[in-house]
Amino acid sequence: MKTHKGKSYGPFLRDMSVHVLVLVIWEIACRTVIPPIYLPAPSSIVTAFIATAKSGELATQLGQTVSVLALGFFLALVTGMMLGVAMGASRVLSRLLDPYINALNAMPTVALVPLVVIWLGLGYEAKVFLTWIVSFFSIVISAQTAVQNIPHAYLDTARAFASGPFATLNKVIIPASIPYFVSGIRLGLARGLVGVVVAEMFTALSGLGYMVTTYGNTFRINFVFVPIITLAFLSVFLNALLRMAERRLTPWNRGRAR
Repeated sequence: MKTHKGKSYGPFLRDMSVHVLVLVIWEIACRTVIPPIYLPAPSSIVTAFIATAKSGELATQLGQTVSVLALGFFLALVTGMMLGVAMGASRVLSRLLDPYINALNAMPTVALVPLVVIWLGLGYEAKVFLTWIVSFFSIVISAQTAVQNIPHAYLDTARAFASGPFATLNKVIIPASIPYFVSGIRLGLARGLVGVVVAEMFTALSGLGYMVTTYGNTFRINFVFVPIITLAFLSVFLNALLRMAERRLTPWNRGRAR
């Protein structure tokens, strides 16, 4: 089957049929074998989606989560890129800061929550800080790795043309590092989403994490899946935007980007 432009619908229909089959099996299993307290049926989750959407709760809590994620991740992106590029360009700075960056990057997010609550309370600032700190280190490490792995031939060519430090950074280092940068941003974004949800679950004041905690405590399992699935779709959407940005910024790499 083809469109008027000659593009085939076959792969799309095949993928959709697999997804529909999974949903049908899930529905049948939940109605015959699996108790709802363990896993709700898709139809029950859809009902919960409609209820939270009609009440305005889903939109309100999603807006809270997105606002925290946007600010915290933006701060992590700016600071992480600056420090990562600086560490990649300076061996002394890299040697001094590497132990701290790697140690803090390996630290579990949950371990930071009590300290952040003591420092910043239960409000907006605490959630932004947690989002920033869990995203920051992945971005730093990726940016540092990107700069350190630029082929020497690129830098030698820039020196041969008497390129200054700023021109080399702008015309050689940054363009060559963009695929690494995007990978780091994607990792940081995934960790940032985790940070937001963890912060909202512990503060239990607002956001999608608050919905997970509230409905989980009342054993409304179908409603628990509403914020979980919303977060999954949000992650997929943001990653798709990053892939589009990467293709636009690195047209020479489109043949390998799928």
